[in-house]
Amino acid sequence: MATTTDSEARYADLLDRLREVSGFAENLARRVQAEVGPFTGPVDGRRNRLIRMATEGAVRLFFDVAAGREHTSRRVDDLFAKMGHGEATDEHDLSPMLAALDLAAQMSWDLVRSLAVEHAASAAALDRLGEAIDTVFARLTEQVKRGHQTALHQLARKPHRRRHDLAEALLTGTDPYLASIAAEWTVPTTVVVLALEVTPAGTDEVPPWRDSPELLVCSTGLSDPGPMLVTTPEHLAAALDLLDQDRSVTRIATSWPVNLASTPAASLWTRRAIDLARRGVIPTARVIECLRHRTQLWLHAEPYMRQQLCQELLAPLLAETPNSREILSETLLTWLETRDSAPAIAARLDVHPQTVRYRWKRINEIFGEALHDPELVVQLTMLLKASVPLWKAGDQSDFERFHTEGEE
Repeated sequence: MATTTDSEARYADLLDRLREVSGFAENLARRVQAEVGPFTGPVDGRRNRLIRMATEGAVRLFFDVAAGREHTSRRVDDLFAKMGHGEATDEHDLSPMLAALDLAAQMSWDLVRSLAVEHAASAAALDRLGEAIDTVFARLTEQVKRGHQTALHQLARKPHRRRHDLAEALLTGTDPYLASIAAEWTVPTTVVVLALEVTPAGTDEVPPWRDSPELLVCSTGLSDPGPMLVTTPEHLAAALDLLDQDRSVTRIATSWPVNLASTPAASLWTRRAIDLARRGVIPTARVIECLRHRTQLWLHAEPYMRQQLCQELLAPLLAETPNSREILSETLLTWLETRDSAPAIAARLDVHPQTVRYRWKRINEIFGEALHDPELVVQLTMLLKASVPLWKAGDQSDFERFHTEGEE
């Protein structure tokens, strides 16, 4: 009767002989391609190489399990999970993959039996190898199913991905029609763009507006982390009602209706409206209608140009003290916009007419004959309309830059 040591030695010898078998992976790949219909293809093609790679990984796993070693590498698990994932992505069920695994298990059993007979292995050794085969193929089957289920879950969310792609196509000005077919969304001739400012919701719950069939959501928000949305004019009210239910949405900027070619521009307007509201340039509100703020959106379209012209044309104002600068710029802007008399301007500013006359004298002193130049007057009007709201909101960058450059 063989001792335990003898049994282990003979078992180890049988494992060594299994390791010496050559061509198993190649033979398995050929049989799978010959007998499992969906996997047919050229024997030197990509699918053949993938099957061989999977087989070689499964063989390494088998020898680890059969030798009682812990198999710590996740590469084999990941490989078979990816294969299951690929079947789902290609819209295949798992029948072919499971059939291939069954064939591989049967071939493994046939090989083990033939070697066991050839070398007079004990029944105990054969049972141990059989358990190793069953363990390995149960594990591989589990990984394949895991990958397949993961892909199915992702595919269930695929309409959102397609709708995201369509939103991105509209917002970046690329051809939306191919994306619209995939998203099953009929592209209208006129759309409304919405930009959102959001705060972390603190929950994994998907807000209701993300599933609305009438909204296209682009989560990246292009240059801003907030989502960008596209809808139609007739569905705008319903979209705003949905957004109103989400407390994580703190600001919404809506464009006016635009044609498809103007969608990228509308996205810039809405983003700029959010930014100007943050900075206090336009009145803050949960819903900002860009139509009401077109002048400021236009004037702040080129911030660096405004800054440069401000340094050049408004230097006399920038040199004043903060209090003088505030009252003189407000008075000058009111005159440029209205060309009213001192009493009328005083009424608008809620000051005494004599105060306006004093301020106007000072304005003429610092600007001189420049106020008689029609071109300069137009530029001053635009600059002040853009800059005064910034200054009132506390933006000191124009003055800091003026004094910094003056010291150089």
